Order: sequence, then C-alpha cells, then structure tokens
Amino acid sequence: MRPYELNAALRPLAHGLGAELEEMSACMLALCSGAGGLEADLRRILGAGGKHLRPSLAWVCWRLSGGKGEILPLMCMLELMHTASLIHDDFVDGAIWRRGEETINARSGGAAAVRAGDYLLSRAMTFLKVYRGTGINEALSQVSQEMCRGELEQRAGLFHVRWMTRETYFSRIQAKTALLMAESCRSGAVAGGAGEDVSCALREYGLHLGMAFQIRDDLLDWLPDSDTGKAPMQDLRSGVITLPMLIAARKRGSELSVLLEKRDKTAEEVQRASQLVLDGEAMERTRSELCSEGEKALVALESLPPSVEKSALSTLAGTIMEVKGNGSITV
Repeated sequence: MRPYELNAALRPLAHGLGAELEEMSACMLALCSGAGGLEADLRRILGAGGKHLRPSLAWVCWRLSGGKGEILPLMCMLELMHTASLIHDDFVDGAIWRRGEETINARSGGAAAVRAGDYLLSRAMTFLKVYRGTGINEALSQVSQEMCRGELEQRAGLFHVRWMTRETYFSRIQAKTALLMAESCRSGAVAGGAGEDVSCALREYGLHLGMAFQIRDDLLDWLPDSDTGKAPMQDLRSGVITLPMLIAARKRGSELSVLLEKRDKTAEEVQRASQLVLDGEAMERTRSELCSEGEKALVALESLPPSVEKSALSTLAGTIMEVKGNGSITV
C-alpha cells in the first residue's frame, strides 16, 4: 500500500491525524476481504495512496469541536463513498488512469468497475448504525443523491458547450464535489459534539473549499506538469465542459465551440482547441473564480475561536488557491 499524502496544511496535526488515517486505510483494506473476484482491484485502488482529504477534514472538524464521539467510522464512510464515486465516474468517462494506477474499467472492464463501486457503497452503509439519531446518516444520504444528480447533469451536458452556462457549471460541481466536502466538515463537527453555530460554519467552509477544489482540478487539467495522476486534457477529450472551456468559448466564438462539441477529435483538433483555451483570458478568469471561492471559505471560519485546527483549515484554503502558471501547486 502506498503511503497517504498528508496535505501540507494539515501537518501540524500529523501525529493524531496520521495515526487515524493509517487505521482507516487498514479498515478499508480489510473490508475488501470477501469481495471475490473484485478483491484484487479494490485493494489496488484503495491502496493507491492519495490525500484522503474528506476524512481528514472530518477528523480536523471533529477535533476542533471537542472530539467527543467516534470518528473512525465516519472517516471510513466518507472515503468509501468518495472512492466509489471515482470508480463509477472513471467507468462513465472511459478514464484510464487514477492516482497513477490503471482504473478498474481499464484493467478489468466496465462491469467490474460498476460492481466494485457498488460494493464499496454497500460496505460504507455498514457504519451507519454508529451515527443513528445524529442526523449524519440522513445528510449523507441526501449528499449521495446530489452526487448522482451532478453526474447525470454532467452526462447530459457532454460535448454541449452551447447548452452550458456559468450557473449550470457551478450547480454541477457543487453536487459532484462540494457537497460531500461540506458534509465531511459538518458531520465531523457533529460527531465531535459541536453546536449548530459551529457545525454550520464548518459546513459553509467545506462547501466553498469544495467548489475551489473542483475549479482548481478543472484548471490543472489544462496545465503541464500538474502531476494529477490523470491523463492531460482528459476533460477536453471526454466532452466534460469545464469553466476554462466555457469562458473561452464565450470569447472565441464558433470555432472553439465546434471543436469542443466534436466527439472524435483528431490530434490536430485537440491541439487547436487547447491553443484557443490557453491563449486567451480563460485561465486567469478561472483562477479568479477559484480565489473567490477560497476567500469565501476563509470568511466562514471567522466566527470560530483560534485553535490549531482552525489555523490548519485556513492554511488549507490558502494553499488550494495557489496554482502557479506552469501548473505546479503547493498542496
């Protein structure tokens, strides 16, 4: 199993968080036993490393809120839900690589990928009993529905740049990405004993952090040397219309729109579309939207008293906003 990549902003909490993430990883790998022909693929994907950002957020918010209840089951639920969604998305998108590993659909086929994602979701449900009566179960159920809605909206909008608006883009990324981060923060706080004011503030923080995180991911898809573990310009090839494309298409007119809406692009067409996106103001305006969401995350923390956990969350939002021109990042 590859070591997890603890976010630099969270390193002041490394001693406690690191031990909890190690236990979470061991727990998830143990859940693969009994998965039959899926076990090898599941162990490979779950053991591929990564930052485990959602369970880390839950743990930090749990600690910030007093750390009174159980947190490990929630961390496992969140990471299993997230990984299941990635497996399903990779199948739908025809993605080949994830976290530097071959996707399950690439190695073992689409049917195996669907079953693997479903299996992880079913195992996540085994932890629900721990949080009965807290509202966490109901909230995660609602988030799961929203994640499905976001994926359906993305599928409906593939290759349809003229159908997309800024509003539909932000609605989609909120559903697909931001709501799970928001609930990771809120549920962690609730599990830790937080009151309504603190849990709502942390949910607001997680929502805007998640929006910034997805905008950043969409930005990095266009930049060289970003080391995302995914093939470059994957969104362009698969027809997922992201914010840089949307902004550029509004400025560049029909030539870029026609290229973005073409399903089977030649290498030359991919290169031309890339040039049209990168040579305009789309990247800078996307950075501006990224920073706007990051700033909103920071504002959400202002009502909370000083603590090492609050400082870590603040630093995390700041680092997510830092994307350099060559694609290198500080996160």
